[in-house]
Amino acid sequence: MGMRRCRCGALNLETTITEIMTNFSSLPIELRIKIVETLYKTQDGVLDGTWTCRGRYRRPSEIDLRSKRFLSTPMGAQCSITNDLVLSTGSCAALNTLGLVSRGFYDICRFVAFHELEIDHSQKKDDPSLTKAFEKTVELVPNYVKVIKVHLGRRSKPPHTRELQWKALVKDIATVIGLCKHTETISLYYSDGEADITDIGNQILTMIEDGTVRNIGIYSADILQDNRSTWDISCIDQPKSLLHSILMSLKACEQLRRLDIVMEHIDIELMQLLQRRPTSLHTLTIRRAMRLFHIRPFLPFHMNDWALNSNLTRLTLVYCQMAYADLMIPLIGHFYFLEEFTWAHCGHWWRSSKSPPPSGWSKEANTLPNVRPPLKLLHIEDASSWELEIMGQIPAERVIISDRDEEKIAKVFTRTDEIFPSTNALHILPGAPDYIAHFGSLLEVVCRRRMIRLLRDARVLFP
Repeated sequence: MGMRRCRCGALNLETTITEIMTNFSSLPIELRIKIVETLYKTQDGVLDGTWTCRGRYRRPSEIDLRSKRFLSTPMGAQCSITNDLVLSTGSCAALNTLGLVSRGFYDICRFVAFHELEIDHSQKKDDPSLTKAFEKTVELVPNYVKVIKVHLGRRSKPPHTRELQWKALVKDIATVIGLCKHTETISLYYSDGEADITDIGNQILTMIEDGTVRNIGIYSADILQDNRSTWDISCIDQPKSLLHSILMSLKACEQLRRLDIVMEHIDIELMQLLQRRPTSLHTLTIRRAMRLFHIRPFLPFHMNDWALNSNLTRLTLVYCQMAYADLMIPLIGHFYFLEEFTWAHCGHWWRSSKSPPPSGWSKEANTLPNVRPPLKLLHIEDASSWELEIMGQIPAERVIISDRDEEKIAKVFTRTDEIFPSTNALHILPGAPDYIAHFGSLLEVVCRRRMIRLLRDARVLFP
């Protein structure tokens, strides 16, 4: 694309913009949308179908309402606050500016800007006027929405009228979700596990069965805010009921592609459904929900209980007590097409350490390196030495170990060259210079001998 200059040597901006628009307009509409989507995500870091399964959680009203610039340009006002209810789309200052360039940019930016819709209900008052607010402020948006995030606060206690208002509010939220007929991803954050969300659950299930919604996340806002070890598991009937209805529906299980679960607990019945039913899943994340089962303690990792799933490529287990390191080996072997596996803060203190595999284990015919292709990525966080040695049987092209004890990692790698076969890149946390000088040299020697790139660019997922 040529750049014309004025006599003074400065860029002729008007001519340049005209040339840019002429060339841009000649591109196929799909490519133009893709370019704007890329700029949108790169410049503003807006989530596009990604999930809040890591880090600390805050409601959007805590972080956005004072600083977030809601769109008020010709695209229309995109935030409605009715007492304590917040309805907003993913605003982006860059899209605002780009949309003012021309009608063509405006149409594309409008399409991208309204990809994400957040519905936030705080803890003060219940207000049943969400549908009217939605229709008034974003009347042309529903067909653009691809991602919906619903943040439900705690239900008001008696008197009886407050319960009726809660039900009206839930019904309104379900109506809004139903209006967004092209939604692909729904995230539900709950703070009150006993508050009735039947209408929302029914609407979500209908959209999954219809093949519209393919990605579902059910998140406990309390767990995302606090990593304490114990939670009341007796007051989560509603999210469990929602998960149960999804897993009991054959149509839903056939359509679902991604499932994220951050819950206080799932019982044996739910665990068995999760093992058997959703065989079309591409991505599964479980955080905390897999707690100790007193009747059948190793139920989640009886491989005979898991249905084969040739679609599953990404599995993440976080703070799952039953996900012991030695049980991960048959799990990885079972899911032959798995490409990425994250194991963070799993296991339980009463599980005694296991002996490392004997020398020469990698040459045995039934070991993972000889029965399945290597993972593309293996991420381990907060593992003891014996857990690292056990999980070192998993072949992976890239290994990330986000552990602050580099001495432990160095000693594990110096014991045997069989650990983490097929690895060509090892990512660890940045360390202090004096610490690296002492222990880093050991690890660097091993990595050079095994032709593994050592990179100190890892990050802690769950501080």
